[in-house]
Amino acid sequence: SNQFLFFLMKFNYKLHRLCGAYYGHPTSTSTNAGKGSGSNLLYTSDGNTLVSAVSNRVQVLDLRTHTLRTLPIESRSNIKCLALSHDDVMLVVVDSQNYAMLVNFYRGVVLHRLKFKKAVREIKFSPDGRYLAVSQGKHVQVWHTPNSMQKAFCPLIFHRTYTGQAGDITSIVWSLDSSVLLAGSR
Repeated sequence: SNQFLFFLMKFNYKLHRLCGAYYGHPTSTSTNAGKGSGSNLLYTSDGNTLVSAVSNRVQVLDLRTHTLRTLPIESRSNIKCLALSHDDVMLVVVDSQNYAMLVNFYRGVVLHRLKFKKAVREIKFSPDGRYLAVSQGKHVQVWHTPNSMQKAFCPLIFHRTYTGQAGDITSIVWSLDSSVLLAGSR
């Protein structure tokens, strides 16, 4: 009878609560604490959900129902940058070792993984969702994002690199019609 009970048990445990630093540097004793060393916070397009990095995991806080869920993805190291598409379908997660994951935000499934050659400081989707801008030092790389109607072997396709900044790029902003990209540096 004990063997019969073993087969009836379900093993679909899900992580609900995660302990760690939500925003900023994970250790308060670091000399870089408070100087842009942590990850960014995101809101969904309706403003009702907050997306935050906790160490190497992503937590989603629903502000209306006060529920918290942890996405079933895990990066190799602490998460440095997050970007959410304007239709809230795709999430890009970049860790401190410059490994990136393209994730389906609703399902929590990793669609693609890649490694950037240089350190990533900022990452933004264009408002129309067709492009992804990534700052790497004094350069901005623009990538084509995947189309939900077409299946591709490599969902992120490199488009172009923009140069000409005097210092490291700290901010990226797209125009509302996605025709102009503004990059700010030190």
